[in-house]
Amino acid sequence: MRVIVGIVFFLLSLSVFGERPVNVIRGRVVSDNNEPLPGATVFIQNTTQGVQTDANGYFTLHASIEGDMTIVASYIGYQPMAKTVSANANNSGGPHRLHYVLTENTENLEEVLVRGESRAARIERSGFAVTSVDTRHLQKKSAEINEVLDRTPGLRVRRDGGMGSRTQYNINGLSGSAVRIFIDGVPAESYGSSYSVNSIPISLIERIDVYKGVVPIEFGNDAMGGAINIVTKQLKNESGSNRALNASYSYGSFNTHRADVTGSWRNYKSGITTRFSTFYNSSDNNYYVWSDDIKIKDYNEFLPDGSRNPDFLTIIDQGVKVRRFNDAYESYGAKVDVGVTGKSWADQLFFTINVSEDYKESQHGPRMISPYGERFTEGWTVAPAVNFVKNNALFEGLNVSMDFQYSVSERSTVDTTTNRYDWFGNLVPHVRGVTRLPGEARNASLNVNNNKNYIARGSASYNLNENHLLGVNYSNNYFIRSSDDKLRAAELRNYGSENIANKQITGITYQNTLFNEKLRNSIFAKHYYNNLKQDRIEYNSGVLDTIRYSRPDDNWGYGATTSFAVTPAIRFNASVEKAVRLVTANEVFGNVSDEIVESVNLEPEKSLNVNFGGMFTLHNSNRNQLRLNTNFFFRNTYDRIKRSIVVRGDDSHSVFNNIGHIVSKGVEAQLDYRIGVKWHFMLQGYYLDSRFMEEFAQNGSVNLNYKSREPNMPYLTFGGSAEYNKENLFKQGDRISVNWYSAYINEFHFDWSIIGNQNKPIVPSQFLNDVSISYLFPGEKLTLSLDGKNIFNEMAFDNFAVQRPGRTLSAKIAYAFF
Repeated sequence: MRVIVGIVFFLLSLSVFGERPVNVIRGRVVSDNNEPLPGATVFIQNTTQGVQTDANGYFTLHASIEGDMTIVASYIGYQPMAKTVSANANNSGGPHRLHYVLTENTENLEEVLVRGESRAARIERSGFAVTSVDTRHLQKKSAEINEVLDRTPGLRVRRDGGMGSRTQYNINGLSGSAVRIFIDGVPAESYGSSYSVNSIPISLIERIDVYKGVVPIEFGNDAMGGAINIVTKQLKNESGSNRALNASYSYGSFNTHRADVTGSWRNYKSGITTRFSTFYNSSDNNYYVWSDDIKIKDYNEFLPDGSRNPDFLTIIDQGVKVRRFNDAYESYGAKVDVGVTGKSWADQLFFTINVSEDYKESQHGPRMISPYGERFTEGWTVAPAVNFVKNNALFEGLNVSMDFQYSVSERSTVDTTTNRYDWFGNLVPHVRGVTRLPGEARNASLNVNNNKNYIARGSASYNLNENHLLGVNYSNNYFIRSSDDKLRAAELRNYGSENIANKQITGITYQNTLFNEKLRNSIFAKHYYNNLKQDRIEYNSGVLDTIRYSRPDDNWGYGATTSFAVTPAIRFNASVEKAVRLVTANEVFGNVSDEIVESVNLEPEKSLNVNFGGMFTLHNSNRNQLRLNTNFFFRNTYDRIKRSIVVRGDDSHSVFNNIGHIVSKGVEAQLDYRIGVKWHFMLQGYYLDSRFMEEFAQNGSVNLNYKSREPNMPYLTFGGSAEYNKENLFKQGDRISVNWYSAYINEFHFDWSIIGNQNKPIVPSQFLNDVSISYLFPGEKLTLSLDGKNIFNEMAFDNFAVQRPGRTLSAKIAYAFF
């Protein structure tokens, strides 16, 4: 697999370096009050070549045109400005420098709106409860995608440790598989664990869209609690003929390495387009932990005088600070897109290949009770795909997109040792010299899961006229898993074992805009079909045989959204949906590598989701701006699926169950204050009241947990940040950025809060602080950054007794070749 990744990267780099250089134009777009204009469009007149400015108004344009060029900058509500540059006038070899100061203009507002509104702004005024995070200003820092997501209002990222650990997302009270992850609109699970949110560097990401509770039909999935769509860097049509090559590397605490290279090339005349990205991540994850679950036992069976030790196998200490010693992680991969863009018959046609591999050691089970010293998992994925997009396909107003992907992956678990380890990494002597049974977890394992995933998605929309649109979407996901374990009994291995999950989702929507686009509405309906098939080896009439089980699920959902701009400074959003969350393969069939036990009788979740919120510009002067985003939410969920941790002695494993009726309600808010381009302050808060509402048990008795707060669910969090930017600090054209971020998570119960008054397991309150500083050298090619996370080395948890890393320091270097 390493060879495949290397060959793919080498071939694609040849195509990038083989092209002649293009002209680079860099600059900034500001208002007449010297305020940055993020999302402004900068384009070459009479061509389709153009870019948008970043959050601070900066842009970099790669131009393929020789001779004189007219570069136009435009933004909503401002008069466009044009400047002429000559490709042959700059003999220094550096980029051309342009500075635009735009003045307000109300006469041609609609014309400027088409070019000036950013993709993120369009998403946030769609009526859906959505936050669109532009990551361009974060790509020079040593940040992870999960850290960026964890700073989004209403979203909590919960990890079981350091790099490569299991991750769960909670959006407004719904979590687990109720929140779906997409990579460029494709379900992330189809790529396997080696190409995931845990492994993709932030440098490869252009934007992250977080949908809360109500999700558009275009995703074609059962994202009942919300969706996170990670949009990787694209080479858009308006960029024209250009090429780009960027690389970054970071090193940090616990021997953590991250490296990535991205490149793109497009021939303006032929439309042939190539994009590639490759990454490498590794970490020893050998940070200190000191949870109360860490119990030190006396493993000395005999005393020095030869007598038997009365304290043998008893706990002699607890909560001792120890270093993790079997938690290393490594992942690497490459993604290549080859195709055409900007043709009369296809706006975009790409053939894609994605290859990746990972290795992960296991320090313990779902809880930090018994340490492992040799158990590990590893896997690989190969995923070819085809993507086609055409607007105005057969006639004006008909837009079509299609995706086809086939992925094959393998995941193996190795746990065969007869050794046992204590929390200091020392071998535990065998009791009375008798060799233990193999396997550090519940059972010894050489299990191998072979997965195949077929995904087909198609969507079409038709603009009835300028203000009315009809759309339809269909997705079919066919997943097959076959498993084998060389340590199983021979008679069991003689029978095939195959699990199949076929998910089909169809959606239809109607959208309109009224009152000069002040009011936007949409209604939609979704049909969910899920068929689970499982081969189970059982005794049938006294004979061991493979029994096939089949369970189809058929459900409908529907919803609506609306967005109304009372004034340019005040906008209200509302959405409602009756949603369904289907069960997943891991939940039903189990997963040996994650120590998840099967739950074949698991039922789908159903929920009524309601959101109401708004975006308000509270103050906007020459230099200062104060904005408030807020959202109130309500979730009425039946058959809630919850991951439970089962502890038996020194072992623990996970199982998914339907816990019943849950009602959740709460509020989230974020306040942003900007002082010119130098200062940006942010405050955010989140409160969730999620209660168990099953009054009676199945036998008719009163349920003791009735109206109890849902366990293992953070319900009160606050966050804040301060950012300072300074230009021309040491030299003309340089820029320094300093950022401080703080987060507070109030304590919450790991189990039902009503039962008992003492000794209830609690995840303690946490106050965590991060700091970062980055320096962009003149020329905008080289960036250095330093990052410190959890700088006060506080005890940090996302799940009970599974501790996250303490203080972490890292440094990153990023270079833009062209």
